Amino acid sequence: MLDRGATTVWEHWNGVDADGRPRDSLNHYSKGAVIGFLHRYTAGIRIGTPGYRTFRIAPVPGGGISRAEGWHESPYGRIGSVWRISDGRLDLRVQVPAGTSAEVVLPTSVQVVGPGVHRFEHAY
Repeated sequence: MLDRGATTVWEHWNGVDADGRPRDSLNHYSKGAVIGFLHRYTAGIRIGTPGYRTFRIAPVPGGGISRAEGWHESPYGRIGSVWRISDGRLDLRVQVPAGTSAEVVLPTSVQVVGPGVHRFEHAY
């Protein structure tokens, strides 16, 4: 795709053939929906107010997944969520850019944190 100039996700990997002829949709949402799910639920990064001035980190572990990490480049800087389940513990690291705040949702608590890198541990 990239070698043929793609700037979106195409319906087919060969959306533009070697002669430059397009085929079907060149901006296909279905593959982006999977990424949206991973972003919002697996990594747990969810918008709060427009522009991510406030946001929520609420990962939803499960399905045999024991670790994940995700990032979002907001207008204020990088938002990050990195988590791992090991030895009955959930270890979550959250990156909050300057000028923003995050609501961090753990299995039994919710905490609001400001800019910086924050680490949370919880029995899981």
